[in-house]
Amino acid sequence: MRKAHERRSQRTLQHQTLPAGTRFGIDTEVWFRNLIGESTAAGGRPARRSTKDEFHDEAIGWFLKTYGERPLEQYPARRASDEDVTFWVDTKIMEQARQTAARHGVKPARLLDAALTLYVKNHVPPQLLEFRRTVQQQALALYASTRKRAQRVQRTRSR
Repeated sequence: MRKAHERRSQRTLQHQTLPAGTRFGIDTEVWFRNLIGESTAAGGRPARRSTKDEFHDEAIGWFLKTYGERPLEQYPARRASDEDVTFWVDTKIMEQARQTAARHGVKPARLLDAALTLYVKNHVPPQLLEFRRTVQQQALALYASTRKRAQRVQRTRSR
């Protein structure tokens, strides 16, 4: 229990707004990493789950390395369709992001929006996003048919 507390104390809670496409891209990448991880676990052991927190650290770290010294021409402004999200970020990465945002003359939230959105755009292939949509549609159809069958069985038993 102490290790979990120590890990949490090294992370900063970030409240953020993000566009739907970025959120879907993040969810898709984490979903895919876990899907692949489950099938490649060594020795029959369950694989360690990939987390969104790890994804956020990776994406923000990539952005800071790629764009830290040269600001973007335009950082995204908050969009009416953005939704609030909350996530944990490695405290050291978050401090670097704050310092970089100050140097670039933007709010940290706009820098993080750019970081996550550009990471998704550059690292999550459109084919993977489409694959997830297809799997979701198939899962929904399978679930609906299973529920209908279960309801029919339940009605015949109650008669």
